[in-house]
Amino acid sequence: MPERPHRLRIQTELGHMQSLSSGTATVLKMPGPGDVLLLGLGPTPASLTDFFPAGRAVYVIEAPEFKSQMPDSWLEEIPEHWKFVSADDLSDAQIRAAHIIIYRPALRFFPSFWGKILGRSRWLKCQTSGHIEPRRYAILPGSESDLLVHEISDALDRLSFRVRRVLPSQCPAILPRLLQSEQPELFLSVNFRGLDKYGELFHLLQAAGIKVAVWCVDNPFHQICGLRSPFWKELTIFVTDETFVPLLRLHGAQNVHHLPLGAWPEHCIPQAESSTDYALENRLVFVGRSEFPHKKEFFAGCSMSSELHQEGLAKLEQGERPDFEWSAARCQAWPMWPGPEVRRAGYVAEMLNMDYRIACLQCNAHNRLTVFGNPEWTDLVPDLSDLRKPVDYYSALPGIYKQAGWCLNMTSLLLPRGLTQRHFDVWISGGFLITDSTPGLHIFPEALTQDIRFSSPSDIPAIMKRFPPESTARDDLRLEWVNLLLTEHTYVHRVGEIMNVMGVCL
Repeated sequence: MPERPHRLRIQTELGHMQSLSSGTATVLKMPGPGDVLLLGLGPTPASLTDFFPAGRAVYVIEAPEFKSQMPDSWLEEIPEHWKFVSADDLSDAQIRAAHIIIYRPALRFFPSFWGKILGRSRWLKCQTSGHIEPRRYAILPGSESDLLVHEISDALDRLSFRVRRVLPSQCPAILPRLLQSEQPELFLSVNFRGLDKYGELFHLLQAAGIKVAVWCVDNPFHQICGLRSPFWKELTIFVTDETFVPLLRLHGAQNVHHLPLGAWPEHCIPQAESSTDYALENRLVFVGRSEFPHKKEFFAGCSMSSELHQEGLAKLEQGERPDFEWSAARCQAWPMWPGPEVRRAGYVAEMLNMDYRIACLQCNAHNRLTVFGNPEWTDLVPDLSDLRKPVDYYSALPGIYKQAGWCLNMTSLLLPRGLTQRHFDVWISGGFLITDSTPGLHIFPEALTQDIRFSSPSDIPAIMKRFPPESTARDDLRLEWVNLLLTEHTYVHRVGEIMNVMGVCL
């Protein structure tokens, strides 16, 4: 058998060993009438002559980390008349007119070097009309079913700021075409939706002068662990859990802000009023899935020792929270990016979170408990007698909250100081919340939280007894919560804060 051709290998920016591929599939052409500009030479520089016209001057930009790992034979293959330059040596006009050849894998190898160069090149090539019109609107990647799309869209509208929603999968195709004639003011992503893992779209938007922000409503390290470029450090990042502000800064993030979830009264109140009867009076109600979608795939290969599991269970029995901070310390998950360590820490926190939720439900299963969720709950909570089908968040849920005797919340251990949407929606919908003692409650007055929070599942019946349906104490507390949320904690307040931080005038 003939021997397989030997491929050059390099160590990438993130420390991975990577074989260098070549051929037509690795080359992207951006035609132009001017000189030839080669952005990355790949393993066989001489072969690039097949992709551009003869008789033109040829300029080359190459990542120093790539060039230093190439053998002498690679250098000998480069024609003498090709001139190595830096991006600063070329004017915008030269790049706009250039016939550009891009070695596509280069961005994956050394994204810190190539991100801005490729972003600038793509942006200048977008300017075919010669005039880009600034537009006062925000691009929001998301589908109809995606988290916070409706809430943010409505808040922007109420702030008299237009929003254009784009399906995340279509952003790479739509945005370059859009930028040929328009310059939106803001690109606002939830959980990095619409942004690719190498930062190509971010650098294009950055070159176009468009502000880019990401609101991480889940554990942000679970979001960035899939990224293969440090571009996220340049973003303006908002996190719902303040735990992650110093942690992200320690990993190089330059602009991080705490921004909790919020209330959407314009949706919750009318939906609660018009809802059908669910027969939930005097019932303790929990609405939620037994696990988040694709959890097994996300944590594939992760495990937890029985010793660590028992240690976490002991903390739960003592009324403590073995949360993500605790699991990260126990798993020695540092640094949290890049690498797989953060997923292992997240797995431990999520498994203990499952134990915690089961304990809360099982302890109260005989106490008029109703769960709306997936069928797996009956296996996890054997004493559960009233399990109902999952409900749609945007239609049925506000009515369930309003009709329930009490609504139960357990905040995920993946968010050490986080809050859930229930902390806002239940009160605004007309319901009454009983919640665990998450440190995230500190954003609310102590007087409002002290009587509705529990440290142990066994505390829940006492709270139910203290605030029975139609009691004056219950109604008074609920009214205080509603007034606070309406005046300080709606999504209009949250989006207004984003716009203020981003320097967008309303």
